[in-house]
Amino acid sequence: MHRRRSKVLYGILTAALGIALTACGGNDGGKGASPSQGSAAKSEGGSESGSGSGSGKQSPAAKVEWTPALTMGQPAPGLYEPGVSGGGKFQVAATKVVKGTQKQLKEGHYIEADRTLEGGTPYFVYVTYTLKEGKPDVVNSDLNSGAVILDENGEKAADRPVVHSGFGEGGCPVGPVYMSWDIGESRTQCSIYIAKAGAKQPARLAWSATGTTADEFKKGASWAWVTQ
Repeated sequence: MHRRRSKVLYGILTAALGIALTACGGNDGGKGASPSQGSAAKSEGGSESGSGSGSGKQSPAAKVEWTPALTMGQPAPGLYEPGVSGGGKFQVAATKVVKGTQKQLKEGHYIEADRTLEGGTPYFVYVTYTLKEGKPDVVNSDLNSGAVILDENGEKAADRPVVHSGFGEGGCPVGPVYMSWDIGESRTQCSIYIAKAGAKQPARLAWSATGTTADEFKKGASWAWVTQ
């Protein structure tokens, strides 16, 4: 009886041990994991590496490249509806940039208003707008508010001062006051921009109705930097 009971107990212990080993992955130490288990581990820990030291970090975003530069006078593709116009869709074309002088900065009292502009370079930017569709509610709107001067990285290389008419000898001409816009009508606006001393060299004159970041401007319409 004792010998038979011992055999029964031995059989029960052997079966229990076999179940325990199966739950732990078998006798090969867990190397027999299913493909689905391996995929789950890979997706949670990022891509696998030969050293097994995956950090799970995301790769940096790709650098945004400039769209091909337009030439001065060439219209930007598509039509734009600036918020400042209160309606209407325009064709936009930067026509020229005139490099100014220190004398013009002084005569315009820009340095008196902002001493950080001393030694800077003024640029007079001309952009032509042609109404193609709709009707603007604001007839004499500041459409040049969408124009920016950028360096090769897409960062601002010059800013418009608070008083940005640029009127003066050799600067922007005094623009007329309009009563309405007609479809097909073109108007050129001129504004002064000032690059502070030591600023990076301008690379593009960009225009956007909604752009605020370097990447947004680099993806949009811009003209190769050429001055007169």
